Amino acid sequence: MIIRRLVACLITAVSSGESAARSRSTGGRAAERESKGWMSDRGQSELVGTVLILGLSMAVIGTSVGLGGVALADLVSTAEADNAENGLSQLSSKVSLVALGDADSQRFSLGLMREGTVSVQPETGSITISNVTDDSRDELFNSSLGAIVYTGESREVAYQGGGIWTKHGDNSSLSSPPEYHYRGTTLTLPIIQVTGEGAIGGRPSGRITPVDVATDAVPDVSTPLETGRIEVKIQSEYYEGWYEYLTERSEGDTQIYHTNNTVVSTLTVPEEVIFEDTVLSVQDSYDARGSTDIDGEIEDNAVHRSADSLIESKIADAKDDGSIDSDCLNDNTGPCDLSAGTYFVDGELTRSENVDIDTSSGNVTIIVNGTMDIGGSKVTVTDDSANRTEYYIKGSFRANSKNAYVGTADSGAEADRNILLIGDQFLDDSNGNAGTYEAIIYAPDADITTNGNAAITGSLVANSLDVGGTIDIKHDASVDGTVLQIAGGDNLLTYLHVSHNEVRVDLN
Repeated sequence: MIIRRLVACLITAVSSGESAARSRSTGGRAAERESKGWMSDRGQSELVGTVLILGLSMAVIGTSVGLGGVALADLVSTAEADNAENGLSQLSSKVSLVALGDADSQRFSLGLMREGTVSVQPETGSITISNVTDDSRDELFNSSLGAIVYTGESREVAYQGGGIWTKHGDNSSLSSPPEYHYRGTTLTLPIIQVTGEGAIGGRPSGRITPVDVATDAVPDVSTPLETGRIEVKIQSEYYEGWYEYLTERSEGDTQIYHTNNTVVSTLTVPEEVIFEDTVLSVQDSYDARGSTDIDGEIEDNAVHRSADSLIESKIADAKDDGSIDSDCLNDNTGPCDLSAGTYFVDGELTRSENVDIDTSSGNVTIIVNGTMDIGGSKVTVTDDSANRTEYYIKGSFRANSKNAYVGTADSGAEADRNILLIGDQFLDDSNGNAGTYEAIIYAPDADITTNGNAAITGSLVANSLDVGGTIDIKHDASVDGTVLQIAGGDNLLTYLHVSHNEVRVDLN
């Protein structure tokens, strides 16, 4: 407004000067016209210049004062929010003392606040812990989290679940980590719930008192955990900050869902498969339309965890390990001899020549990031030690000849010394002879349809089996008591320690 008025005055002064000069230049004598006109023009120019300088100076001063006022206000808001964040960080320590039973109560003060207010919001945010398997979801615990929230001009700062979170507009971030600890295979999670009510400005202070201290949140869950996945779901206005923490500073497979302000962190419970006298275990169906001879127990409607996560974990580790050598397996110009160690094929593996494996100095691991097709070749463990060969095959396992073989050179079957973990299919739609296998074959996602002939000594796990040809499956005592850990990756959980701790915050 000031600048606008100054500009108007300047325009008026300039216009008046020009009119006066034109009037003087048309009257009187020439000499007088020259003398007085020149002097008047010069006087008018000086007047205009003075006004211009004065106007510009006032405009600069006015603009500087206006901008300075805005900057000063921003500085005040930022400083107050910083003080509130520091105050809430100190309050967090006092809440933990009370919540975890180390203090009967604690008083707090958050300092002077000229703009913002502090409120207790007991319904803000929630946490849900569930045990999830392939066919069920069991909710173990559900509770509100609550929050103590500073709301200012520049940003919002909140205490929730043991952490400090900052919110600018619609985006939140982590300021101080919460009470959530995952170490090795153990998750320790002391859930701190805040209750109370009210909002206050000025010099907010108050008292923290315990309501429920160190209650076992999941008393019906025994440890070590046996199966499934543990999901920790957090719904919160500060969900982006929670996601930042869980992905960068914790363990777990964490997903974010913007539509409902939620993050879900998943930890996998290692599952053990123990082989005894069951020679065939299927989840779906078993149909023997052809000639089938099964010597041992058959188990149907069995639930087995997919081997995918374990296979993917092995592949990831193999890609990171530069010492792994698979040249022999990739070379079909002659037989391949393997000794103790790990061998990785990053893609399809097709063998037309035999593979001899010597495990006398240690186990052998073969990892295939694709399909393994042995055609009519033999894969044989040649020594008589107790060591074994494990195969991790992301795709399918195939063979197309009666000469195809996976086993040992010993005249008696030693099925526990060859363990095949398969992510896709086993003997895909084979119509001819499919070979002989002395092994444990774990292919829980495979729908095996075969019109050919195959012989298995050991144990077979599949989703379904449809036999139109001839298949013989025989028990081998060597597999009894063999244990497989069917889980992979870093996010493995065996022990879960969750406590519920509730405090009340009264403001004054």
